[in-house]
Amino acid sequence: MSSPKFVKSKTTIQSGQHVLIRLPSAGLKIVHLQDSGIVSLGKFGTFDVSNILGYPLGTSFEILEDQKVRSIKSISTFDLEESDENTQRQELTKMFSNSAENNQNIIDIGGKIQKLSKDDIDELKKSGASSSIGQMIIEKIVAGHGGFDKKTIHSQQKYLKRKQQKFLRRFTVDYIGGSELLQYYIERDLQRVLDMSVETLGLMLTYGNVRPGGKYLVIDETGGVLIYAMMERMNYEGTIVSIHENEHPNLVALKDSDFGEELEKKVIKSINWLQFFDPKNEKIEWTDLSEEEIKNLKNKPQYIRRRDRAHEINEVIELVENGDFDAFISVSTLHIPGVLNHVLPKIGGSRPIIIYNQYKESLLEVQESLAGDKRILAPAIYETRVRPYQTIPGRMHPLMTTRGGGGYILWGTRVLPHDTITAVGKGFNKKRKADTPSAAEEEAEEVDSTDVQTETTPMEITPETV
Repeated sequence: MSSPKFVKSKTTIQSGQHVLIRLPSAGLKIVHLQDSGIVSLGKFGTFDVSNILGYPLGTSFEILEDQKVRSIKSISTFDLEESDENTQRQELTKMFSNSAENNQNIIDIGGKIQKLSKDDIDELKKSGASSSIGQMIIEKIVAGHGGFDKKTIHSQQKYLKRKQQKFLRRFTVDYIGGSELLQYYIERDLQRVLDMSVETLGLMLTYGNVRPGGKYLVIDETGGVLIYAMMERMNYEGTIVSIHENEHPNLVALKDSDFGEELEKKVIKSINWLQFFDPKNEKIEWTDLSEEEIKNLKNKPQYIRRRDRAHEINEVIELVENGDFDAFISVSTLHIPGVLNHVLPKIGGSRPIIIYNQYKESLLEVQESLAGDKRILAPAIYETRVRPYQTIPGRMHPLMTTRGGGGYILWGTRVLPHDTITAVGKGFNKKRKADTPSAAEEEAEEVDSTDVQTETTPMEITPETV
């Protein structure tokens, strides 16, 4: 009996699914949940997976004793539990009761300002594994800080937030969408995603008109992050033809997608550059054997693999030959001007062309090469940037330090030029109307031309006429 097909959930934490764990320290971790699994979050502790199953995705938890957890409102600094709300509010009020109007009285003497030593903190950590121990450590750190009362209330809140991020045992379980996956790889390996930012990815999907049922030609050198985001946006309906330069495409990011092999084969079709440039010679001449012939084969699995491979290659080559793709989206380090002449004929009219590069100079070269190309309308380069803000109660201002870059995109529209079509406007019509003779003039010209062309017959004179 075959096992039931796994269905990915976008709303509920379920067994067998990959999820994104957000830690108080802003760290990210992708975890494959199993019924009887134990997840370790390093210094934040461990928990039993069965304790979080069934909760909505996006729920925050606090790690307790014996690998148990309890749901909380959020992992934010000032989140208070209903059961301990009054107690914690009193503690916070006590912490912030003494504060200064400014920070001018603070004297920087380094670690000497903290009376609580590292050994004391380690001893407190050993006394228990619950988040209440972390709260106790924070209270003792604040009490032992020689200059805490000389800080402004906003500085005190920011200081408290940093300590809670370090000592509280909290985490949030999130769904892995396209932006979440990109954010995960940005934290781990920025060069793998070619310095792309989350807002740039969103702009590409919007300008590329990515939608369910579309057919797209794609170059993805991010390990599959772009294709992952496209499939999410397409709701797994449509076709993505991925052009690659190796024997197999690099789509390692899809291992955490939970799409399933069947769905990936249905939507994603891969083709290498040799097959793309020379489809006629790269097609596989193949004729299926009859059912009777297949039964008599000694190595049936090998034949089935070769048959499926031949059908797969011929199918994608036929897709490329037919063309009429809904968009061309490229995230690549390739020299794009060298391949555009082969790619553009495959894109349908009034369809977008999206080219991403982490360096603006590379796109300027592409834009210059398209300046006299009538097949692309108004190619322009765009950059998007979202400034992160830090918020505390009663105050919000942008972060002073943040990651630069994010990449650039070139956006143009594929058009089908025709040499026999001439654009006309109001001025052109007026000029033609002024140069055109009136109806009376045309009639007079016709009369004159008739008189000139008609031969006159001589009149015969007789006695009667006289």
